[in-house]
Amino acid sequence: MSQEGLIAERYQVLGVLGRGGMGVVYEARDTVLERRVAVKLLTSVEGLAEGGDAALRFQRELNALARIEHPGVVTLFDTGLHRGTPYLVMQVLDGMTLAELVARTGPLAPAVVAWTGLGMAGALDAAHGAGVLHRDIKPSNVGVTTEGRIVIQDFGLARLAGEAAITRTGALVGTPQFIAPETIRGALPGPAADLYGLGGCLYLAVTGELPLGATQDVGAIVERALGDGIPRLGERPPYPAELTELIDLLCRQDPMERPASARAVGESLAALAGEGRTLLADLMTGTVRQDVVDGVYALAAAAGAPEYEWDRADETGTIPNGSPTVWGARGDWPGPAALSDATRRIVLSSMTAQNAASRQREAVTLVLRGELQAAAQMLSAIVPVCVSSLGEDHPTTLAGKYWQAVCLARLGARGPAVELLAQVNRHVDRKRGGRGD
Repeated sequence: MSQEGLIAERYQVLGVLGRGGMGVVYEARDTVLERRVAVKLLTSVEGLAEGGDAALRFQRELNALARIEHPGVVTLFDTGLHRGTPYLVMQVLDGMTLAELVARTGPLAPAVVAWTGLGMAGALDAAHGAGVLHRDIKPSNVGVTTEGRIVIQDFGLARLAGEAAITRTGALVGTPQFIAPETIRGALPGPAADLYGLGGCLYLAVTGELPLGATQDVGAIVERALGDGIPRLGERPPYPAELTELIDLLCRQDPMERPASARAVGESLAALAGEGRTLLADLMTGTVRQDVVDGVYALAAAAGAPEYEWDRADETGTIPNGSPTVWGARGDWPGPAALSDATRRIVLSSMTAQNAASRQREAVTLVLRGELQAAAQMLSAIVPVCVSSLGEDHPTTLAGKYWQAVCLARLGARGPAVELLAQVNRHVDRKRGGRGD
């Protein structure tokens, strides 16, 4: 689908957020309500047949999402058909997934792990109370916002509790690393299966490792899941024994040995979460800040903008060794995930001088709404194009740099923000006939 294309003649596609077995999730702009949304196009169920399995999959997904009202569950805004393909329109979340966060930072602090589990348990309690199972709880389906909120995403594989799952012949619904053993054996899953996935997510957050080992061999994963199972954490200082014991219970192979409910899990974690949300928000802010600084520098360099040469080690928000918001054995900050050359080319090639001004207005709106991560990412693509196409002194270029500086300053990256503002001032002075020094 074209970057400039519309879904259902309303939702303007801005980029791809992810792909899965059910379809593609796009970041889009709602041209009616002027807001960012996530549009999930269910390409796996194109050409719906009345009363067929695909229609039932879609209808039950809608029912599942519509029946859950909780801040820890992604909100459904709209649904419909686009050229015969069903779509869902949901809120788009700034931040990253639990899988991405752990990959960046390694094991999380004890209170952060407890807070993460508490947020997941609350969302699952609301879902189970509405008679809905998620059936694919895994770290990549657990969103972490920059405010430290935990949001479970993608109920696309959810099924109403007590009803038989509708699957393709031979298909296994879920991700092998986090599928409950009883589900692998073919039993109808219950709430305990979601709790097993919760346990696997917390295991990853504590250890930084996949619960059944780092292998892509599905057969080996299934064998381990049905054999020895997820290794016990046992005593693992500095994590409280109450936390590791609860994770071990969640990961038990026998569903009857797991906690009775998501609510019971939440009650156990509440006393352990402490300052978990604050620590997680600090960690997310630092990670996002580093990404934004790196993105501004990398994309500008790719476009050949020589002025982006600040000392990136100075006040860029890099998390230092020993930061209280990062827990684990790693001796240094792993650094930002670098944009690949291919990604840079795609971002730059999709931007033109003609649409840069329009996209910049969208970015400014995001800044004013406080959606700094998305705004900064958009501006990091706009500004280099403006530099190369319009020139350093063009008002659109200078405005883009100004708003980049605002984003950086609000994220705490003072050094790069000051440098950008200095660049803007120098060019303004030159245009006014000043010396610019």
